[in-house]
Amino acid sequence: MKEMAEQIDKRQLTSVTHDLLGTNRGMITEWCCRSIGPSDKNFVTGGVYRIAGRSDIGEEEIRPWSIIIKIVKADALRDDPSHYNYWKREILAYDSGFLHHLPAEITVPRCLAIDNKPDDTVWLWLEDIQTDAQEWQWEDYAYAAEKLGQFQAAYLLGAPLPRFPWVNQQWMRSWINECYRYRDAPDAGTSRQLVSGMKFVDLATRFDRLEGRVEDWLAALERLPRTLAHQDYYESNLLITLNRQQERKLVIIDWQFLSISGIGEDLGRFFGLALSRGNVPLEHYQKVQELFFSSYIKGLRHTGWLGDERLARFGFLASFALRSIWEVPKLQQKLAQDAGAPETLKLAVITEKQMEAAEEAEELRGSV
Repeated sequence: MKEMAEQIDKRQLTSVTHDLLGTNRGMITEWCCRSIGPSDKNFVTGGVYRIAGRSDIGEEEIRPWSIIIKIVKADALRDDPSHYNYWKREILAYDSGFLHHLPAEITVPRCLAIDNKPDDTVWLWLEDIQTDAQEWQWEDYAYAAEKLGQFQAAYLLGAPLPRFPWVNQQWMRSWINECYRYRDAPDAGTSRQLVSGMKFVDLATRFDRLEGRVEDWLAALERLPRTLAHQDYYESNLLITLNRQQERKLVIIDWQFLSISGIGEDLGRFFGLALSRGNVPLEHYQKVQELFFSSYIKGLRHTGWLGDERLARFGFLASFALRSIWEVPKLQQKLAQDAGAPETLKLAVITEKQMEAAEEAEELRGSV
C-alpha cells in the first residue's frame, strides 16, 4: 500500500505510537501499511488500513505495535444526523468519549487521534484489537446475543441514553426510505410467475401485505422501550477476546449506525445479517432463531429487566422481516436471471423465512 503509506505523517505516527506504547521516547525502526477489509464496505468509508511496526524505546528494548486507520469520507447525501448513515456519526461518537463508558463490560478500541484532512476526509486512528480469525460457533452467537441483552437492558433500566443530536432516533425508518430510493422497481407479474414456478406460491402476495403495513410497523417499533443500538451488530464488528483469567470480553467496532432504537431491533439485524451472509446454516433456521432470542432474553433478565417478552420478540421479528424490503426485490432480479442458481434458491428460502417472521410479528404488534 505504497500510496497510503506516503500519505502518513511520520511525526503523527510517532506521536500515536508513543501514546499506544505509553512512552515518549520510542523511535520507530520499521513499519508497513496494508489495506484490510472490503474497500466498499460503506458509502462513507474510504478504506481501512493496518499500520504495523516496531519501536526502539531504549535500553535495548524493541516493542511491536499496530494501529488501525479508518478513513471517513464527507458525503453531501448523508450529511443529515437523521440519516441512518450520517457520515460524521462515528467520528463524533469517538470524539464525545461516550463510547468509553458502556455497560455490560463492553468496550471499544481506543481512539488515538482524529485527523481532519484537506481533502474533506477524516482519519480515525484506532487501537488495533486483534483476535484469532476463526469461524463462529454456536456458543459465540449465544454469547454475543446474551451480551447484547445485558448491554441494552442497562438502558432499559435507566442508564442515561446519549442526547447528542447526531445519535439517530429513527434508524429503521431512515434505512427503509433509503432502500426504496435505491432498489429497482419490482416487476410484480414476472416475480409471481417465477416464484410460483419455484413453489413459493404466495411469497409475492405476502410481501405485498408486509409492504402495506410498513408505516404501522415503523410506528410500533418507535413505541417500543428505547435502548442504545449499534444497528450493525454482526460477526465482523464483534471481537471476542480473552482476558488474563481466560474470561470472554466483547469489543465492538464500527459505530457508524449508532442509534436509539426499540428493544429487539439490534438482535433482528444480527440474525438477518448472519443468515444473509451465509454465516449460519439455513437448515437449522429454527434452532438458530431460538438460540438468538433465548440468549438475548437471558441477557435482559440477567441485568434485571422484567418487562414483557413479547415487546422484545416483536422488535426482533419485525427488524428481521423488514430486511425483505431490500431482499425480495433482489430475489426478483435473481429469479429473472437464473431461477435455479444456488444463490437464488438460498435467497428464496431466506425471504420465505422473513415472511413467516412477518406474520408472527403482525400478531404481536397489538401488544406494543
